[in-house]
Amino acid sequence: MVKQSVYFAYLRKSREDRDAEMRGEGETLERHRKILSNLADRMGITVSAWYQEVVSGETIAARPQMIRMLNDIESLCPAGVLVVEIERLARGDTRDQGLIMETFKYAGTKIITPNKTYDPNDEFDEEYAEFGLFMSRREYKTINRRLQRGRKISISEGKWTGNKTPYGYERVKIENDKGFTLKIVPEEANIVRLIHQLYNFGSAATNNLPVGVTAICRILDQEGIATPSGKNWSSCTIRGILENPVYIGKIQSGKRKQEKRMVDGKLSISRPINHQVEIFDGLHPGIVDPEVFALSVQKRKESYRKPFYEGIKNPLAGLIYCAECGKSMYRRPAGKRCRADSIICITPGCPTSASYYSLIEERLLQAMAEWLDDYRVQIVDNSFAVQKEQLEFLRARLAQSQAEEDSLKAQLSRAMELLEKDVYTIEMFQERATDLNGRIAMARKNIQELSRKIFELEKLTADHQEVIQRWERVLAEFPHVQSGADKNALLKEVLSKVEYSKPKRGTRFGGQDNFTLKIYPRL
Repeated sequence: MVKQSVYFAYLRKSREDRDAEMRGEGETLERHRKILSNLADRMGITVSAWYQEVVSGETIAARPQMIRMLNDIESLCPAGVLVVEIERLARGDTRDQGLIMETFKYAGTKIITPNKTYDPNDEFDEEYAEFGLFMSRREYKTINRRLQRGRKISISEGKWTGNKTPYGYERVKIENDKGFTLKIVPEEANIVRLIHQLYNFGSAATNNLPVGVTAICRILDQEGIATPSGKNWSSCTIRGILENPVYIGKIQSGKRKQEKRMVDGKLSISRPINHQVEIFDGLHPGIVDPEVFALSVQKRKESYRKPFYEGIKNPLAGLIYCAECGKSMYRRPAGKRCRADSIICITPGCPTSASYYSLIEERLLQAMAEWLDDYRVQIVDNSFAVQKEQLEFLRARLAQSQAEEDSLKAQLSRAMELLEKDVYTIEMFQERATDLNGRIAMARKNIQELSRKIFELEKLTADHQEVIQRWERVLAEFPHVQSGADKNALLKEVLSKVEYSKPKRGTRFGGQDNFTLKIYPRL
């Protein structure tokens, strides 16, 4: 059922907006917020919730505020959504556009812009809106094609187009030309050369014997050499320095091309390593001797080991983190030295001890069940009955304020009629109109505040029920799931993170389960 007093507003900043801001045209979202606020005042409506998007995503999946708004439209069925232009809603493919239009249509929610109001249940408005979204998609593809073409030309000219600068360099503007190039940072460049030296020839400290990637990390940490982020060195950072041709004055293009696939009816985006990259001569100077770099690349190829399995095997992948160092923890499969799968922290020097996965899973499910029980108690304490009573009270007050506003408007209209009939003098009318307009403004302020409170209370009730149902379903299904990937997907529905702490190592005589878990619910 459509709720006539509930209206949303959606703001989104596009790439063109960011370019305009750089030219000094003002902050886009604030300007659009003012436009929609003025539109709401002219229409005499109150915006109950604002959804502000600061990301420029091609799909709905990349825009969390749009997802939140669509969910709220489904559950609350607002009368309308205010937006500066219909193109701001979606530039995705036809599936995204269809999802948006169906959500608005079945909720009976109108799309309100300064130029036109679209009613999705009206055949002509629906076609007009769909055409607007279609043209928006075409515009997006044209802009994106132009940007990619310009990027390829810049790379072929040897310019640096990346946002992240490689270790050992800083990005500088090219004199008398557009674009950027790289300038050597001497202190960091020496570290880059040291990494290649250790990997290929070793040093006096290693008896002139080459060392591996992990050993290089340990040596740099022991020497107090920090990464740009101030953290410890990682194996992937070292491997990148050993393999990146930027250090011999080259620029590579297409190393991580975006690939899109449909998996179980959902769009999956990945960026696999592309071994057929394009290499161009860069405008920047190299740091490493080409012969030394070629030797590093050859050794990396010879030491490559193909993974012996594919897919997620660890149900806690991307979820469990070490409380001591903050790094993600990994699954160590059962083997000769370990009788069962374990969860370990591989950060060098971290005191956190490993534990068997089965013990962690058992403790995790127990913690999740306890959290759900506490959450139910919390909801009962807040009481659905009390919330329902509050809603009825607020709705009654809202109806009273709306009736008061209508009555005051009618009184103002009668005062104007009395002025036209010369019953009121101009002075009498002005005095009466001033009083009535003040009371109307007060009534509108009350309506706005009450609408906001009603919206928040309705959403709170709906969110509580949805959270409880989701957690109950996950806890019921989890024991019957066998696949690590399926278990991982279930856990990620309700958890955003799990912190693991075990400062003391267990023995065969006890202490194996002497660890603590801290869960971070996904609400």
